[in-house]
Amino acid sequence: MNIWFESIYHGIEICIRILPVMIIFTAAVIFFKGENTSPLRLIGVQGLVFYLICLFAVVFLPLPSAEQIASLRGYEGQYIPFKFVFDIAREKSLRSVLQVVFNIFMTVPFGFILRYCLGAKRRNIILLTFLLSLIIELAQLTGLFFLYPGSYRLFDVDDLMLNTLGGFLGVVIAERIPRPTAAAFRFSFFAGSPKRL
Repeated sequence: MNIWFESIYHGIEICIRILPVMIIFTAAVIFFKGENTSPLRLIGVQGLVFYLICLFAVVFLPLPSAEQIASLRGYEGQYIPFKFVFDIAREKSLRSVLQVVFNIFMTVPFGFILRYCLGAKRRNIILLTFLLSLIIELAQLTGLFFLYPGSYRLFDVDDLMLNTLGGFLGVVIAERIPRPTAAAFRFSFFAGSPKRL
């Protein structure tokens, strides 16, 4: 559990370092597009960047030490679907349950941002969530695409299903929250009187 929080902390550190770049990007978009800027889309793009950085920090950091690299032997994974059900029944521990919950909620923000802020279609979001999870799992299976001589994180076919479910839940949540009107956004974002649509 602690390793998750440490990895998220590293992700936030990276986000803080690139924050000036994101601020310049935002200012440039507003300057060149003016009132044609969609604030919700702009927030969505920035949120997606920050989310992906934190996500990749969680799933890949910390990188293995020299001692761990020396002990890596081959590329292994877990290929049995729904094995997490048997793990929970066998271990009867909170950790095994939290592992499943974490894998679901890990991709909820991805589905939410794509649907609520960027207006992507539901089926595209589900496909993108699966592909995102697949990239992560393949990177874990291959030791960051063969950068390391073995798997230092576990490839798990259950994670593909749970992550995809998380993206779908993000879509469901987004569809139940009313989106602000364009006029309201123009008023608040540009501090001017809203235009008629």
